[in-house]
Amino acid sequence: MPSGALHRIIYMSTAVGVLRAEELDRIYLRAQAANARAGITGLMLFYEGVFLQVLEGPAAGVTSLLERIRRDRRHSSVIVLESGPADERSFGGSAMNFVSARKLSPGEKQAFSDLRMAVTARGASPGIDLSDLLAAFGAIRPA
Repeated sequence: MPSGALHRIIYMSTAVGVLRAEELDRIYLRAQAANARAGITGLMLFYEGVFLQVLEGPAAGVTSLLERIRRDRRHSSVIVLESGPADERSFGGSAMNFVSARKLSPGEKQAFSDLRMAVTARGASPGIDLSDLLAAFGAIRPA
């Protein structure tokens, strides 16, 4: 695959320790700036100590970013849910969108919890269809 082809990676990870709102804001702002420079767009969700992130951009860029995330001491149990070429960006409006827990509807919180339970039960490469969950976050609400 050409290194510039559009690629999407979706992963979940568990936060190490407690992340306060200020720390999440710092992570988000740094990610937004770095991703803009690298041509990477996406979505970051954080709920009940778990990150769910979508990264979209040049294959080399998103792969490199995932490797940095794997080495980041704030993450543990990084599980890639999806990785492959994408026809178009799902979150192309901004370098990184962030939806905080307080902006999640009760249904979205339940969907997130259900996904986390399914991933935990099935382990790595769980083969879970994420299209419905991601479609629910198509209308991004600011943090």
